Amino acid sequence: FSAWGGVGLNFFVTGFCFLWVNVCKTIINSIWAGEWIKTQLNTTEMISGGYITAAVLISFGAVHGLASPSQLLLMCVVEPFLVIVNKITVEDELHVSDPGNSLIVHAFGAFFGIAFVLGMGVKARRIPSAHRNTTYNNDVTAMIGTVILWVFWPSFNGALFHNDVTLQGRIVMNTYLAICASCVMAFATSPILHRGKMEMIEIQNATLAGGVIIGMICPFNIDPWVSVLIGGLGGVFSACGYAWYHHALEVIGVTDSAAVQMLHGIPGVLGAICAAFASLADNQNYMYSYETQWTSSELMTRSRGDQFGYIVLAIVSTLGISIISGLIFGFLSKLPCCPVVEKKDMLIDHDFWDIHDLGSDPRSKQSKSAAAVWANPMNVPMQEVNGQA
Repeated sequence: FSAWGGVGLNFFVTGFCFLWVNVCKTIINSIWAGEWIKTQLNTTEMISGGYITAAVLISFGAVHGLASPSQLLLMCVVEPFLVIVNKITVEDELHVSDPGNSLIVHAFGAFFGIAFVLGMGVKARRIPSAHRNTTYNNDVTAMIGTVILWVFWPSFNGALFHNDVTLQGRIVMNTYLAICASCVMAFATSPILHRGKMEMIEIQNATLAGGVIIGMICPFNIDPWVSVLIGGLGGVFSACGYAWYHHALEVIGVTDSAAVQMLHGIPGVLGAICAAFASLADNQNYMYSYETQWTSSELMTRSRGDQFGYIVLAIVSTLGISIISGLIFGFLSKLPCCPVVEKKDMLIDHDFWDIHDLGSDPRSKQSKSAAAVWANPMNVPMQEVNGQA
């Protein structure tokens, strides 16, 4: 019942954040440098801005249907600042590189989103169960989006490496191997979890988990079987997360509208853990050892064990900033300046969109009869339809 909001507000968030993030980068970079620094708009900066916008879109997935447009606007205004602060902390202060944005975008956006909902005080069990139902056509449309994302995911991981064709080719290859493996394992795992049948929401999301989990390690000169193994594990963990972990979160009161934890949050953290162990490898191959990939200063020397610890600190930084700030601003979004959505009105488009299909509003008394009319194009008398039923 919230498909229009899912598409339309997503569109708004993308347009607003892509413009606003350039202002945010100018402000944060100037504060960090202690002097006014303008953001030079070029291809690299536009791609970087797109990544930061993606983090907000991931957070939107957690609050979709639960937050009002005013609350979404608050999230769009503050989150880019926080993403940039965490990005500078991870890359410039801790000297940890995240080429595919496993931590900086995927994990940050997912954990900020669920913390924002938690700060809003939304509990899944208080939302009418009828509002959470999906439809066959909606799932088909979402699956088309999954296929498009699946095809273009390697370009997401490798977009910033356009000046190094060899490295970009390695990133694309590792990503494709991983995302193919997650696709296969998602289809293999889902029937095991559901008595021989596949669950559409798991297929829509777990098939993409390989692209997230390989993000931090995708530039490494690793053997193909390593990419396949990492991507396959991402598909398995994501599918199992939808089947078990997502329900467990709701039991303890954590609401995740689009289950972004299973596609972005958990695979993003697991990707950073994989990269941490990879940094321990004693291998001098280009973009594989700690001397090349994990340090951004030629004057700085670290042992492989030191770099392992700094990657762990990067994980702690990302989770700490995202969760704490999400809780704070989620709570602030309940102030009178931001209208809230009542529990009985959540996951429904009708309060914010002019919709004439009465049968699509589960709260409407005409919903049942309108649905019957939609299902009865030949105008057979209602009693005959009911009698045949």
